[in-house]
Amino acid sequence: MFSRNQKQINSKNIEHPTMLTSLLLLLMLAPWCVGAQYPCAFMDTVNITGSYPHETHLASSSSSGEELTSNHSYIYKWMVVPPDLVAIYDFIMVNGQRVNTARHLRACVCKLKPCIRFCCNPGFYYNLQDNACQSLPSNDTTNLDQQAMPVRFGNGSTIAVNSSSHFLVNIGAPCENMSLVLKDNNRVNWLLYENGSIIHKQRYFSKHYCYSPLATRKGKDDETFVWHWEPLTCVPDRFPFTLGVREWTYAICLIITVICMIIVLFMYLLCTELRNTFYGVAIKTYTLCIIIGYSLLAHLTLTNPMDMTKYACSKIPIFAMLYLILSFYILTFISFNFYLSFFGILLSKLMFWFMFFPTVLITACWSFFVSYTSYNNRPVFGSDICWFDPRNYSIIVYFYAPILLACIFSGIFYILSLLRIGEMTNGDSSKMSVFTTHNCFQSFWIFVGYTLFAWLVCICSFVINYYRRDYTHINYVVCLFVAFHGFGAMYALLGKNQQVQQFLRRIDDDMDNDDMAEISVPMTTYS
Repeated sequence: MFSRNQKQINSKNIEHPTMLTSLLLLLMLAPWCVGAQYPCAFMDTVNITGSYPHETHLASSSSSGEELTSNHSYIYKWMVVPPDLVAIYDFIMVNGQRVNTARHLRACVCKLKPCIRFCCNPGFYYNLQDNACQSLPSNDTTNLDQQAMPVRFGNGSTIAVNSSSHFLVNIGAPCENMSLVLKDNNRVNWLLYENGSIIHKQRYFSKHYCYSPLATRKGKDDETFVWHWEPLTCVPDRFPFTLGVREWTYAICLIITVICMIIVLFMYLLCTELRNTFYGVAIKTYTLCIIIGYSLLAHLTLTNPMDMTKYACSKIPIFAMLYLILSFYILTFISFNFYLSFFGILLSKLMFWFMFFPTVLITACWSFFVSYTSYNNRPVFGSDICWFDPRNYSIIVYFYAPILLACIFSGIFYILSLLRIGEMTNGDSSKMSVFTTHNCFQSFWIFVGYTLFAWLVCICSFVINYYRRDYTHINYVVCLFVAFHGFGAMYALLGKNQQVQQFLRRIDDDMDNDDMAEISVPMTTYS
């Protein structure tokens, strides 16, 4: 945004008398500036810490003659900056975000003289792919001169002026990501006005732009390039909201999984053999977490963040994250229960609640911690997107990492259970009664395999799209495996579980017996 060569306060230049004087004036100005409003936008300011104070000769009544006093003005590039354009700042602006820094003096110099902005120092150009300045090639750049810029004046004339004499020159890109404005894949002919603004028809930029050399081909088949000055503008900070076929497909697949989980929950509520066991209570709690978490994700997918309040945009993701992470730790509890069952230890449903509520507390604290955390100077939730920002790795750090940790714990208990099964089948025949839970064990781990596979696809999709700069985790493969998660629950937890199947057969037999009882009732003839 401003010159990268601006000097900062350090121990060496404090020894300099002019720096010492400016620090004293900084203390004198503190009571006056702290209570006042900032006199201009941050982008119109420069750091003047270390600049010369403006001194005036005032007559003194003493016999010593005249003495030098300060009137709180400063000299910046041979301009006198009045005190009403000077303020003490304890922050800087980086990509539209306020970043706290040490207290320093800034002056609204762009109010005294129009400012022009160059992205890089002379001899460099701004690379749009790397978002960084790079050296210009030595050839074909002789026409690039920062000192000669064509300027449109108020009378309609366009004259090449000396930029350093007509403008205050600032070096540095005003944003992290700059873009080239194109129309029909052709560059736009911007006009630089005498007030430092660039205008093309109805498009107007007074601050958020910077000039950079740009290379274009002389012709379609010509391999030579011509360098010219082109303004780059800030990429819109807000992440665009789209609601297309892919988003609708993702939301529908989430709803399909919710419906499948409701069916599983309903069946485990009815099945008397599983209803009050550790396994049955855990599966019912798991399906309830998935129902709530996926429903909230579907709502966030179909709702424009601009139509949501700031409170809802920051709090709905918290609960979605809470329920989804919690569901994976419930699977860990079930894995631990199966491992103990092969030692003849059967946990009750009361033990599940003793394990569940502390985990809820820890997960809730983690979710609220994430909601008040910033990632790359952006809040994780509640900015321009109500879920994790796909432009950074925050979802890997705060969401997928706890899920992967739960999967590791489950995998450890699974391996230990397999080892225990091998030991029991080889010689410990006295505990073979434990294998009454073997069917639940198999059906449960089939479902866990489906779940892990579906979420692994989601993680891989995010990583691939991030490196392709397709900033989304939603694609049709993810949609397919989200629905696969729900169908897998019905297949493994209902279709492969013998206790559920026996319960369904008893219901079917009872219905058949009722039908036979109705048929066997003798008919009575009434006269």
